[in-house]
Amino acid sequence: MNKLANILETPPFGMVRRNHGIEHATVHILTARNPNLSLVGRADTKGFYILGDVTERALRAAALEAVTRLQNGEANLAIHPRCGTNLVTAGLLAGVAALIAMGRKPSIRKLPDVILATTFAAFIAQPIGLQLQARVTTSPDARGARIGAIRASRWGNLPMQHVDVEWSA
Repeated sequence: MNKLANILETPPFGMVRRNHGIEHATVHILTARNPNLSLVGRADTKGFYILGDVTERALRAAALEAVTRLQNGEANLAIHPRCGTNLVTAGLLAGVAALIAMGRKPSIRKLPDVILATTFAAFIAQPIGLQLQARVTTSPDARGARIGAIRASRWGNLPMQHVDVEWSA
């Protein structure tokens, strides 16, 4: 795991992981303020996108608070239960479980086994997905992070904003 940990800290992986953590913290803060808010986020090497109906002012305030709280040790904010990592984990585990349950000779008679196996896979996917976030896809390390420009655009009918995250050494 040590070699993997080293690789995950190198560019571009390390930058995306840290921006992903700030994105999650920002979403936690925004949805705590407005529980009915529906958002989608995606991190990149320059910061992160937020898709959803949120004002630039509210987004900036939440992103600034997210950086501050991560810098003050609230690492739990970097993990989010509705992260895509959890969805990918659930899909992958359910697919493998279905293949194993179906076996070499697929049959409709195996459907109860497939349902049971995929349900079990979905059940265990949540804690595994959270661990994958904590160890692989996100980082709570916001040392040297600063919120820069926020650029608005649209993705189809959805409002979308990119939050630039600037890093100092």
